[in-house]
Amino acid sequence: MLILLKLYPIMHRQSVAFWSSSKKDRNSKIAVHGHNDWFHFSLLSMVLFGRSIIFYGLNTFLALYWMHILKQSNTNGSIALSVLFVIGSLGTLLGGRLADNIGSIKVIRLTFCILPFLILALSLTRNVLIGSLFLLPIGLLIFLPYSAIVILGQRYLPNNMGFASGVTLGLAISIGGIATPFLGYIGDATNLVKVFQILAGIGLIPLVFSFLIREPK
Repeated sequence: MLILLKLYPIMHRQSVAFWSSSKKDRNSKIAVHGHNDWFHFSLLSMVLFGRSIIFYGLNTFLALYWMHILKQSNTNGSIALSVLFVIGSLGTLLGGRLADNIGSIKVIRLTFCILPFLILALSLTRNVLIGSLFLLPIGLLIFLPYSAIVILGQRYLPNNMGFASGVTLGLAISIGGIATPFLGYIGDATNLVKVFQILAGIGLIPLVFSFLIREPK
């Protein structure tokens, strides 16, 4: 809240400048409107769904992993989950800045070129210190591309931004929530190590699709 209050004058000036310039375009209601790119939006959705499953898998099973695989207390498991979200908040801010500087697609590709292999490495360690070291970049990367994905989705569908927002902000939650019980079933049938290795494998889906999307025209 304090950060938003501090930045509000800057955001207000940017908003006034944007809408003042858009009024100059008499041929459309909003200057940024163009053609919808449903094909690349569908590809981007696969990136988003893969990221969502990984996020909700970590959210659900990380504390249990800390307890049953790394042999830590339930308190330490909760602390590990808290660290994931604290670092993730920094990742969200950093991801937005990187998207402004190098482009949304590069941020998305960078994330998924690294994230699946970090999760795999985490699943192979039995040392809590090493696991904690892996946890920091994982927390950063799981949140790094989110704002870039949301903005890119809206740019792909400039005439249906409400729909784009519904998919990128709403449906993604549902996909992750639907997949989590199946991961839990696998964990019951095998072990949590297998669940984390599956999450690493799922990370290859957004990796592949991130190289199929392109910048909107």
